[in-house]
Amino acid sequence: MEITFLGSVGEVGKSAILIKAGGARILLDYGIKPNDEPGFPAHVAPKDLDAVIITHAHLDHSGAVPLLYMDEGPKLYATSMSLETCEILLEDFLRLSGYYIPYEYLEVEYMLERAKRVYYREPIRVKDVEIELLDAGHIPGSAQVVINADKRVLFTGDMNPIKTRLLSGADTGQTDVDAVITESTYAKEMHEDRQELEKRFVEECNRVVKDGGIVLVPAFSVGRSQEILCVLTAQNFKHSLSTDGMAVKLLDLYLNNREFIADYNLLEKASRRVNIVSGKRERKRVLEQPGVIVCPAGMLKGGPAAYYAQHIAEDEVSAIFLVSYQIPGTPGASLISEKKLIVNGKERPVKAMVKHFLFSSHAGQKELHSFLRSFNPGTKVFTVHGDADSCEVLAKWAKENCSLDAIAPSLGMSYEL
Repeated sequence: MEITFLGSVGEVGKSAILIKAGGARILLDYGIKPNDEPGFPAHVAPKDLDAVIITHAHLDHSGAVPLLYMDEGPKLYATSMSLETCEILLEDFLRLSGYYIPYEYLEVEYMLERAKRVYYREPIRVKDVEIELLDAGHIPGSAQVVINADKRVLFTGDMNPIKTRLLSGADTGQTDVDAVITESTYAKEMHEDRQELEKRFVEECNRVVKDGGIVLVPAFSVGRSQEILCVLTAQNFKHSLSTDGMAVKLLDLYLNNREFIADYNLLEKASRRVNIVSGKRERKRVLEQPGVIVCPAGMLKGGPAAYYAQHIAEDEVSAIFLVSYQIPGTPGASLISEKKLIVNGKERPVKAMVKHFLFSSHAGQKELHSFLRSFNPGTKVFTVHGDADSCEVLAKWAKENCSLDAIAPSLGMSYEL
C-alpha cells in the first residue's frame, strides 16, 4: 500500500490523500483552502482514479472535488447527508466567491450524478479494496474512512469523540490497523468541559438579555448554528431566540434526516421555538427587542451576522458571543483581539460586550491523546490537518508516550506500508 499526501500537510485546508492498494487508486477528500483567493491541493488526474471518498462537506475537504468531474469522472462515495450538504455549500461557494473558481455548477451536478450514498459501516468494494465509513462526530454526516487491502488504514478526517447536543461523537472502535492518518487541529489545546461551557454560555446570554440587550451569536451554518439553538433550548432559555440565513436551510435539512442527529426531539423542539428571520424588514424587527440571534457567518465574513453586528456594535448593553475558532485576519479574530469591527473596509470601535466560547467540533488535545493510546505500539501514524507545529507536536507525543511510529508527513511525499 502506498499513501501520498496531496494537501492538508502542516496546514488546515486542502485535505487530499491518495491511496494505492489492491490494484485501486482511491482519493480521500479533495478540498480547498478557503481564503479570499482559495488555495487548491496538488493535481491528480481523474482518469487515474478508481474512487473518490468525501469524509464531510466542509469546503476544506470537498471544495476541489468538482474539478475531477469535468468529464465523466470516478465513482464518488459519501453519506447522503454529506452529499446534500456539499450541494448547498458548493453552490454557495460559486455564488459568493469574488475569485475565479475553475469549475461551474455543471461540474457539481456531474459530481453528484456519479455519487453513491453510503451508510456508516456499510462495506464498499473497489477492486480488491474494502472500504468502510465510520461516524466522525464532526458535523452531521461526517465520516472516518477505513481502507482494508494488504494493509489496513484508518483516516479520521475531522473528528470529535465528545457527544454534543447535536451529535453522538465519533465511532473510535476500529483500532486494529496498520496505520492511522489523524487530524491534529487542536494537538496543543485542551477544550473546556462541554457541560461547563454550555452552562457559562447560557448564563451570559441570560444576563445580557435580562438587562435589555441583544446577544448576537455568529455561528457556522453547518452544524454550529443548530447546536447553539439546541444548547439554548436544552438549558431552558426562555427569551426571544432567532436564526437567519443559511442556518435555516441546514436546520431544515437536519430535520429531514433524523438518522444523523443524536437528539432529534431536542432539535425539533428548538426548531419550533426559534423565530425564523427572512428579509430586511424582519431583521429590523428582531433588533427592536432583547433576545439572542444565532446566524452565519461564524467569523463575521459577511452573512446576516455582519448586518446584525453593525447595528449592535455601539450598544453597551448588548453582546457579540463568538462560538467558533476565528482564523487570524478574519473580522471575528479582529473583534476578539482589538474589539474592532470591520464595516465596508473601515474599522469601527465596538462598545458591545465581546466574548469567545469555543464550541469546537474537533477533538482537543486530551481526546487526541486518548484516541492515539488505543492503538497498538508500532502502528504507523501520520499527523495532518493542523499547523506545522501542531502536526509535529502530536507526532512527537505519540512516539514518546505510545511507542507509535509517528511522523508529520511532507507535501507530495509517498509513504509505503
